[in-house]
Amino acid sequence: MSDCASPTWGRDGHTLLAVEDAWASIAESVVPLECDEVPLSEAFGRVLASCVEAEEDCPPFDKAMMDGFAVRSADCASPGATLEIVGLAAAGAPAEIKVSSGQAMRINTGAPMPPGPDAVVMVEKTALSSDEKQVRIEGSVASGKHVEPRGGIRKRGDTVLEPPVRLGPAEIAAAATAGAGRLSVYRRPGVAIVLTGDELVPAGEPKRPGQIHECNGPMLLTLMRQFGAEPLAPVIAPDAPDPLAAHFRTALAEPVVVAVGGMSMGTLDLVPKTFESLGVTWKWHGVAMRPGKPVAYGRGPAGQHVFGLPGNPVSAFVCAWLFVRMVIDGLQGLPVVPPVRWRATLARAVTGSRDRRPSFVPARVWPDPERGLLVEPNAWRGSSDPFGVAGANALLVREKAEEDGPAGSAAEVIWITPVVSDERHR
Repeated sequence: MSDCASPTWGRDGHTLLAVEDAWASIAESVVPLECDEVPLSEAFGRVLASCVEAEEDCPPFDKAMMDGFAVRSADCASPGATLEIVGLAAAGAPAEIKVSSGQAMRINTGAPMPPGPDAVVMVEKTALSSDEKQVRIEGSVASGKHVEPRGGIRKRGDTVLEPPVRLGPAEIAAAATAGAGRLSVYRRPGVAIVLTGDELVPAGEPKRPGQIHECNGPMLLTLMRQFGAEPLAPVIAPDAPDPLAAHFRTALAEPVVVAVGGMSMGTLDLVPKTFESLGVTWKWHGVAMRPGKPVAYGRGPAGQHVFGLPGNPVSAFVCAWLFVRMVIDGLQGLPVVPPVRWRATLARAVTGSRDRRPSFVPARVWPDPERGLLVEPNAWRGSSDPFGVAGANALLVREKAEEDGPAGSAAEVIWITPVVSDERHR
C-alpha cells in the first residue's frame, strides 16, 4: 500500500481509507523489538521470544498419583490379596527400599515409586490388619494404576512453550516445571502520550471557565499497559506551534507516539503539520469508520510509529483498540493482525444510522444458556461521552450501519476486556 503524504479526508467528495486498508498498512509496517532475558519472577505479561524446552524428563521418576500402597500388580491379580507392609515412600525422598513379591509399601502422592512395585492402590481400596503390619487389597490391580511413568508428561528436550505467547500464570507454571529460571522475552515498547488542547486540566485540579477535566490521558495510559506496553506519564501540550513541537520532539524518543486531539479541521488543529515539521510522514489520515474518522498513522524519521487520535474520548478509545493495539502487539512479537471478531446475537433491535460508515459501538456482551453470546449497545450520547463506554466489554461491529438490526439477528463483536484474550485465535 502506498503512503499518503497529503491525504484528504472528512469532507463530502473526499475518499476516506477503508478500515481494512488501514489495518493492512499497519501490518506491513511493524517489526518486533529486540529481546531481553528476565527472571521467571518478572516474566508475567511478557511475550516469549524463544522456545522453552524441558531440562529433564517430567516427571523425573515414576511417580505415585494417589495416597495408598505401592504394590506389584502380579500379587494383586485377584481381589483379597494380603501383603506385608515394609515401609513408607514419602514425597521428596528417594525410594531406596526394594519391595519384593508379597510385600507393599505405604506411599504418598508425588513420591517416587520404590524398586519393585508397578502400581498404586488407593488407601480407600485397602484395609489394615489390627497391628497395621499387613494390608488387604480389596480389588484387583492393573499394572501402571495410579502411576505416572518417568517422562510420561514430557521428555527431556521436548518443547513446552513456543513463541510468541503472552506469559500468563499457566505458562509461568509450565516454564518453571521445565526448569527454566530465566526466559527470553520481547521488550515492552515505550509509548509517549501527548494530549493537546488549552482547555484540558488533569482530574482533581482546579479549572477555569471553558476548561474541562482531561480523561484521555489516564484512559490511554491504562490501555497501553493493558496491551503490554510501558507508557510514559501523559503530558498536556498547549495549542501553539513551538511548545507543541517541543513536546512532540521529546515524545519521538519512544518507539510509539500517541497524540490526542488537534487532528480535525479547526483553526487550532496543529498536530499533523507539527509532526511533519519533525520528519514524520503520514501513511494515512482519515478512516471510514464511526467513531474515530480523523485518526492518522505515520512513521517518524527513526521509524517511530506515530498515531494522531481524535480528541473525543470514545473515538480515542476505539482507535486505540483497533489500531494502536496492533502496533503494540507487533512490537512485542505477536501477530500484527486486526482484532478477532466473535459471533453474537442482538439482544434487542438496533436502529440504522444515516451515516453509512462502519461503526464500532461500545456494547455489553453476556452468555445465555440457550442463545449463546448476546449483545446490546451501551446507552451513549456520541463520541464525546466517556460515560457511555464505562461498563462496556466489547465493541459491536456494524459493517452496514445504515441498516436496522432486528432483535435475534446475527452480530459481530470485538472483545475489549482482558478477561477474554484473542491472541491464541490468530
